[in-house]
Amino acid sequence: MSNNIKRLPLCEKAKLVEFMNTYWGSIHPLINNDQLFEHYYVDGEWTNFYYLEDEGEMAVVCGYIKCAEKENSDIWVSIWCAKKGKNGLGLTLMGKMQEMTGAKIMACNNIRKKTMNFYTFLGYHPDELKHYYRLRDLPEYKMAVVNSKNITECSIPVTKLVEFSDIEEVKANFDNFGASRPQKDYWYINRRYFNYPHYEYKVYGIVKNGNCDSLVVFRINESDEGRVLRLVDYIGAPESFGDLNGHIDSLMQQYNCEFCDCYCFGVEGEKAGFVLRDSKDTNIIPNYLNPLAQENIDYYFFTTDTENFVMFKADGDQDRKNLG
Repeated sequence: MSNNIKRLPLCEKAKLVEFMNTYWGSIHPLINNDQLFEHYYVDGEWTNFYYLEDEGEMAVVCGYIKCAEKENSDIWVSIWCAKKGKNGLGLTLMGKMQEMTGAKIMACNNIRKKTMNFYTFLGYHPDELKHYYRLRDLPEYKMAVVNSKNITECSIPVTKLVEFSDIEEVKANFDNFGASRPQKDYWYINRRYFNYPHYEYKVYGIVKNGNCDSLVVFRINESDEGRVLRLVDYIGAPESFGDLNGHIDSLMQQYNCEFCDCYCFGVEGEKAGFVLRDSKDTNIIPNYLNPLAQENIDYYFFTTDTENFVMFKADGDQDRKNLG
C-alpha cells in the first residue's frame, strides 16, 4: 500500500484544492487562502501533503506542519480528508504518516472527540487539553462569567521576563530546544510568531539565575468588550513552567486584560498561578471573543508519544483567524 502513497509537489496544488473543495464539506481557508497555504504547507518545490491513490485517483489526503526547518522534523497533522466510503484508506494513510515524514513525534491539535477511538486504534495517545486561567482582580467582568472569584495567591517572582523583539534576540539568549517535545527551532519561532500574517505575538524569555532556559509566547485578544491575555506557547523544560509564577498578574495589569488563559498539555498550570477549569468549576472562561460567545470550549488532541510532550494552543494550525 505504501507504493500508492505519494507526496504532492507544489506544481500539482490545484489537484489538492479541487479534492478538498469537493470532499471537505466546506471551503477550507488554509487550502484556498494562498498566503496561509504558503505559510503552513509549502516546502520548496513540495507541499507538506501526502495522498493515497485508489484505482489511480486521489482517495485520501493528509497535510502536516513542520516543527523545525530540518528534514525529518517532528510534525503536527493539520488536515485529514478522505472520499466518502474511503475511511479505511484514511486510517491507512494516517498510520503511515510518521514513517513517510521521518518524524520522531507526530501530533494533532484540535481533533474531534468522536474520532479519539481512531487514534487509539492506531496506537496513538488521544487526550484532552487542560484549560487553565487566572482572573485579574476586578469588581466586574465583561467577558468571563465569574460565579466564584478564585484567584490563588502567587509568590514574589524569582525569575525575570525579558521580551524579545526579533529572532536575533532569541538566538542571542535561548537555545534550550531539547527540553521538551515536539522539538522546535529558531526557524519555527521566527516563522510562527515574528512573521505570522494575521496576529501579533509577544515572545518572552524566562530568565533565572542569569540564564534563559524557557520561552513563553502570549497574544493579546482584543474585542469590543475588552482584552484577554492568551498564553499560546511555551518552549522549555515542562517542570520549569512554574517559573512564570508571579508574572501573569503584572502582564494583565500592563496590557489591561480581564483574564489570562491557556489550553495546554504536559505542564502543571497550578504551579504558575493558574486555576484549572474543570467540570466542578462554575465559571465560564470564553474562548471565542470576536464576537463574544460566553461558553466553555474543550479541545482534544493526539500524540504518538507522551514523554516530555508539551502542547499549547498555537501548536499545529490553531490560534488563527477564521477567514471563512
